[in-house]
Amino acid sequence: MNLESILKKYLSERPLFLSLIRAKEAELYQKYLPLKKPVLDVGCGDGFFVKVTFRVRPLARLRSDPVRDLRPDPVIDVGLDLKDSRIEEAKQLNIYKKLVIYNGRKIPLPNNSFSTVISNCVLEHVSDLYNVVKEVNRVLKPEGTFLTTVMAKPWEENLFGTKIIGGAYKEWMRKRQLHRNLLSRTEWDQMFQRAGFTIKESTGYLNPQACAVIDLSHYLSIPSLISYKLFGRWILFEGLAVKLIPVKYLVKVLSEKVLKDESGAIFYALKKK
Repeated sequence: MNLESILKKYLSERPLFLSLIRAKEAELYQKYLPLKKPVLDVGCGDGFFVKVTFRVRPLARLRSDPVRDLRPDPVIDVGLDLKDSRIEEAKQLNIYKKLVIYNGRKIPLPNNSFSTVISNCVLEHVSDLYNVVKEVNRVLKPEGTFLTTVMAKPWEENLFGTKIIGGAYKEWMRKRQLHRNLLSRTEWDQMFQRAGFTIKESTGYLNPQACAVIDLSHYLSIPSLISYKLFGRWILFEGLAVKLIPVKYLVKVLSEKVLKDESGAIFYALKKK
């Protein structure tokens, strides 16, 4: 899928502020399909990102009922998240063979268990960053692949609100988004290397304009937030957002290249040493 089709898929089921960044991330991960199994998703949440990003094959039909289109087999072996996350919602999507709750420190899985680990925009939120990354390294097989996206320091510097209000807005948004680890590109590189990884690829994917647009989209998404609070659904009228939102313009903004040191977020492909 290209970025435009991914963005439209996201907009049909999720609010604008989530759709913009997640669509771009989904495009980056798809370069590494098919994932080498077994696969662990650290910080799986409700599973929607994995559904959009990695379930690219057609829906299978069960032999017992050849008429109805039913969900295909799970595409990720294990989904991992905290007890108070949205992991329970992931059960509905049939994305994961197994879902595991953990304490945010020790991954309750054996050494050298997985060929691939994915973790999308999780590491900037964790309390004990180095320990969590070391745990990912521990459960990976030798020369296994760790694919992850992380928010970086330029994110908060380029927020729309920061440009208008200044440092007070930056600090407020950091608390709202629970960003504990907004590192520079160099700091992220060093942390991964210290934890036992070799960097195969790193790509900046949020230019300053994209950061500002995504920040502004939080406020444009207030109707979706109200809908979710009242009805448990982000989108009440499927397809309406795609018609109202300038998708091609947003794709252009998200597609503009940016230097890694200036990017609000970075995609990493890492290999266990």
